[in-house]
Amino acid sequence: MKVYRINCKNDQGDILDFDPYSLYQSLKKYVDTSEAEFMVKIFDLHANNDSIENIWPDVMPIKPLSNDYEKVDIYIQGGFLLLSKKAYEYLYQLLNEYGEFLKINVNGCEMILFNLRVFGQEDLDKCIEDYSKGVRSGYKSFAFIDSDINSKLLFKSKLLNGIGLFCGEEFKKLVTQRKLNGIEFNEIN
Repeated sequence: MKVYRINCKNDQGDILDFDPYSLYQSLKKYVDTSEAEFMVKIFDLHANNDSIENIWPDVMPIKPLSNDYEKVDIYIQGGFLLLSKKAYEYLYQLLNEYGEFLKINVNGCEMILFNLRVFGQEDLDKCIEDYSKGVRSGYKSFAFIDSDINSKLLFKSKLLNGIGLFCGEEFKKLVTQRKLNGIEFNEIN
């Protein structure tokens, strides 16, 4: 089975002013836990596969870092998948079982952050770490167990702390057929 890592086109950086610390600042007023405990939860959100839907406001305002947000249908924003309204309406039924949709407002533009909550099981024999000057710098090769991911439209990796988003042919086909822009698919195996 072909597996793809989903990346932003042209490897652009974040287009929204939205990182774990700003997420923590925006949501801390909605929780009863200690600030330190909640900060750890937010910083480890994707690795721990936590839900934040129950503390998310109806719509969260987020500032843009660039005007590119108006030009993309799908984008990677941290460990989230950023969806335009058009992409959300098309993908909602397909992705609903895989995570949670969080509404945001970017300068009056309604968008959605998708918090993917499904892991794929890595094939540890084929996940070979890369080292540079004796320091771990990523992976030379990366693979998942086909029997685990065959029926998953999207999934993430525990080895990558839930930040990398992956898919198979089906999701790639859905995005390319509908001509949704902003992401590219890099085959990993």
